[in-house]
Amino acid sequence: MSKIVSISGIQVTQKDFHQIIIRGNGSEKFNNIIEEKTSIKPPSINLEIKYDSNYLFGKNSPDQWSLILTGKKNHNQILNLVSSINVNEDLLASDYSYGQVYFEIHGENKDEFLNKLTHFDLREEKFPKGTMAQTILARVDCSIYNLGNKYLITCNKSFEDYFQKRFKDSANLN
Repeated sequence: MSKIVSISGIQVTQKDFHQIIIRGNGSEKFNNIIEEKTSIKPPSINLEIKYDSNYLFGKNSPDQWSLILTGKKNHNQILNLVSSINVNEDLLASDYSYGQVYFEIHGENKDEFLNKLTHFDLREEKFPKGTMAQTILARVDCSIYNLGNKYLITCNKSFEDYFQKRFKDSANLN
């Protein structure tokens, strides 16, 4: 974890998370397998998220989920989890951990801060807690997870430096 921006009402930190993309049909068997492996039930509605202290699980589309592991794991633990999911012919899991970058934004002014970087409507009635959005942030395709008191933003790792600069620019730190 590294602090990118810390100003009055805003804190942006870069997180070291792991991400697994899971494809499946969302059947009861699918749900049972995932819940057995992670202890969290997969979300059933598109763009819904479920989370606890170890996992953030978002439904990206009718047949694709993002499982973000927020607890400390080593690479072998991730590979073992992916392998144990892939034993089932109805599921396909892929480790995206090293292809993504993660930023957490919190503070009382988090919406105003992000409005400098996106056209997306962050108001509660349009983007309620416990949902995710796939949108453009600073001209880059990203996913934003609304965790209520904070947002988690994830995008392609190749944009890591670019986002660090955009966050600092938005906070007028450069």
